[in-house]
Amino acid sequence: MQKTEKFLPVSTKIRSSIKKRLEDIFDVSYAVSEIRIDSLEVFDELIYQPFLHPSEPIYYRGERKNDINRRLVPTLLRNTDYFRNNLTDAISTVDSKKLFAFYEENDVFMRVFKALYGEPSYKNMYAMLAFAQHYLDMSPFIDFTKSLFVALSFAMKGKTEFTEDIVLYTAVDIGDDDSTQDVEEVNEWICNYRVHIFKSDLAEATTKRYSETPPSADALLNDFKRFQQVLNNMSPTAKLIDIPTNDLMRYQQGVFLLLNNFSLIDSSYLTKAVRQSFVINKYIIHKDLCPHLQEFLLKEAPQCRYEYLLDIKEALKG
Repeated sequence: MQKTEKFLPVSTKIRSSIKKRLEDIFDVSYAVSEIRIDSLEVFDELIYQPFLHPSEPIYYRGERKNDINRRLVPTLLRNTDYFRNNLTDAISTVDSKKLFAFYEENDVFMRVFKALYGEPSYKNMYAMLAFAQHYLDMSPFIDFTKSLFVALSFAMKGKTEFTEDIVLYTAVDIGDDDSTQDVEEVNEWICNYRVHIFKSDLAEATTKRYSETPPSADALLNDFKRFQQVLNNMSPTAKLIDIPTNDLMRYQQGVFLLLNNFSLIDSSYLTKAVRQSFVINKYIIHKDLCPHLQEFLLKEAPQCRYEYLLDIKEALKG
C-alpha cells in the first residue's frame, strides 16, 4: 500500500501532462457549436436559407433527440468494448487490419456479403464497410445526407407529437480535397485508417496495471513516452465520401463522413484539424417547432416522408 501511495503523485503528474496535451489536440474550447432554435424564423435564417443558397457544400444529419450519449461518433466506436477486451494497456489502436479482422470474425455477415459481392479484399474495403453500415449498423462511417429534408425526416421519424427536442447536424465543407467520388481514393483512405481509443482515466488505468507490482522508473517513463508519441503523431482528418452503393442510399442522397487519425476518450474527440476541413454545427430544435416542420416537410418534399426513405416501394405507392 505504501508503494502504491508513492506511485500516485507520479501518476498524477502523468495525468496532468497528458490532459494538457489532449486539451490542445481536442481544442476543447472550440467544441461542436450547439445552437438552439426556438422559432421558425430562426430556423429559416440559420438552416433553410443556407440550404437553398449555399456558399459551400453543406451536409446534414438528423437525430431524434438531444442526448449526451448520442454524440457524433461512428457506429463502430459507440461501443468500444470489443476493441478493449483482454487489454491491460490504457490505449487500444484500431487500424485497417483490425477493422478487416473484426468483420471476418462475423461469420453470418461474411457469408451474406460474399453471396452479394464475392470475396472481400483488404485493399478494397469500401464496399464491405458501406454494406456493414447499411445492414450491420457497425462501420467507421457516419451517415450524412445532401438533403436538409432527408435529415429532418430522420430526426422526426414521421411523428405528429414530440416530447423531446430534435437535433440537426450540419457539416460545411471548407477544406480542399476532403471529399471524393473516387472509390480508389476512398480505399486508400481506409487502408490508412487508425484510431486510438483511450480509457477514460489514463492514470487510473496505468495505476491498475501496476497494482500488484509497482512500476520501475523506466517502466513509468516508457508508458509516458508512449502516450506522448501517440499524441504527437496525431493528425486528425475528416473525409466526405460521396459514393452511393445502393438505390436507397441514392434516394436518401446519402454520403459518409469518415473520421481518421484521432483519439477517442469515452465519446469525445472533435479536433482542431477536423474543423479545418468542415465546420460542424449542432442545432437543437425545440420540440414545439417539430409539428410545424413536419407539415413543412410534407408540403415541400413529400418524397422524403420517413416511411418512403426506408422503402422506395412505399414511395412509389405514395
